[in-house]
Amino acid sequence: MIVDFDDFSETNHKLDRLYELKELNPLFRCTVFAVPGLGSDEFWGSVPRWIELAVHGWVHPDPFECLLWPRERMEALLDEEVVRKHFVNGFKAPGWQISDACYEVLLEHDWWVADQHVEDERRPLGLRTYLHEDGDNWHGHIQNWGSNGIDESWPELSALVERGTEFRFASEVAR
Repeated sequence: MIVDFDDFSETNHKLDRLYELKELNPLFRCTVFAVPGLGSDEFWGSVPRWIELAVHGWVHPDPFECLLWPRERMEALLDEEVVRKHFVNGFKAPGWQISDACYEVLLEHDWWVADQHVEDERRPLGLRTYLHEDGDNWHGHIQNWGSNGIDESWPELSALVERGTEFRFASEVAR
C-alpha cells in the first residue's frame, strides 16, 4: 500500500496524526508532497525517515503555481539547496497543473513525477511516474478541505493503516 498526502509544510504538517498512524501500525510509511519554500532547514531535517519528502511546488500559493513554469524555473527548483539536501527526486505540481517544460526537466534530470492518467498522452515517454489512481493507494491532504484531509477522513484512513501489511514510498513504485 502507498499512502500519500499533499501540502505538507512546517506550518501544515499534522505530524501528531502521522505519528498516531505509526503507532497504529509500526510498518506505516508514507510519502508527503511537501512545499520546500514553506519550511526551514531545521524542520525538514527533523522529519522522520519513515516519511518520504517529495517536492510539491515551491511555495504553493495556489493550485496553478507550476502551470506556466519555464524550464529555467523548474531547473532552479531542482537546484535549491533545501531540495537537494532533504527531498527525494520526486515532484508533484500543486493542483496537478504542470507545464510541458517541467515534464522535460524532470525527465532530463531523472526525477519521477506524481501525475494522473488524464496526462498520459502529454507526459514524455520515459518519465518515471507515480499514479495514485493505480493499485493499492491512499491519496489525501494534510489539511481538511472538504474531502480527503487527515482529520476528516480519519475513520477510514486509520482503519486502512491498521490493517495494512506492507507500506511503500511513492518513489518505490514510480515507473
